[in-house]
Amino acid sequence: MLKMCLFMIALSAQEDVKPLPEAGAFMAEVRKKMNTDERLLSEYTYVEKQTSTKVDSKNEPQKTEVNVWEVFPGSPERVEFRRQIVKNGQKVSAEDLGKQDREHRKRAEALQKKLARTSPADLEKARAKKEREEEEFIEDLFGVFEMRVVARETLRSRSTIVVDFKPRKNYKSRSKEARHMRHFQGRAWFVENELELARLELEVIEPVSIGLGILAKLQKGAKLSAERDKFNDETWLPMKAEINLDLRILLLKGIRIRQVYEYSDHKKYSVDTILKFPDEVAVPR
Repeated sequence: MLKMCLFMIALSAQEDVKPLPEAGAFMAEVRKKMNTDERLLSEYTYVEKQTSTKVDSKNEPQKTEVNVWEVFPGSPERVEFRRQIVKNGQKVSAEDLGKQDREHRKRAEALQKKLARTSPADLEKARAKKEREEEEFIEDLFGVFEMRVVARETLRSRSTIVVDFKPRKNYKSRSKEARHMRHFQGRAWFVENELELARLELEVIEPVSIGLGILAKLQKGAKLSAERDKFNDETWLPMKAEINLDLRILLLKGIRIRQVYEYSDHKKYSVDTILKFPDEVAVPR
């Protein structure tokens, strides 16, 4: 009798296990909802904190530097403003803040003068070009990688579908930003009921040139992770990213750096946004 009960319990548990979705169909649904973080963040102001740590061959920290910016997104109609409020771990002085503000106002006024001489048709063309480039990037993202659904996992109390991906052979990307993607492989966690990316892990599988292509190479084994979360119960936005870099600059000795990016204080941006800054700057922790 006990064996029969245990058998029935096991059978019931198996019946309750939901099968994993088919990769092609699942990713097609994800594709319909996907936007670049650049596009999503263009609708918000936010604070970006960057912690950069130089590490030794044993991954032990040697030197850490913290910089923080208030970020106001740009567009064809407005100038992006990255207002640095912490530099090398120290609050930026009121004098330096004022200098940044004045420089931004000059750039904004120059853009407004340029826009006054630009036809609505040309403005629309610029917007369309930017949207086309973002769409090409997303198309390349789904084209360059072979994707495989491997598991269902709970992440931050949400059910997620785990997808492994690796580059396809001989895929030719159209977007400039996507040309390095074939040098990476990784794993992604998508929230099952919202089809949103919650976590991403990438690994460099072969050296890739960065910057101008001749100054530095990102070495095999370098890793990147990123986390996104739902903000204000409406939009999924980047919250944190960590990059472990193993760089080789020209013929110099390799450099190991761990960089952590944290995003906070997201506020919806509108055309009526007025840039008012506090006299006192609080250092995010």
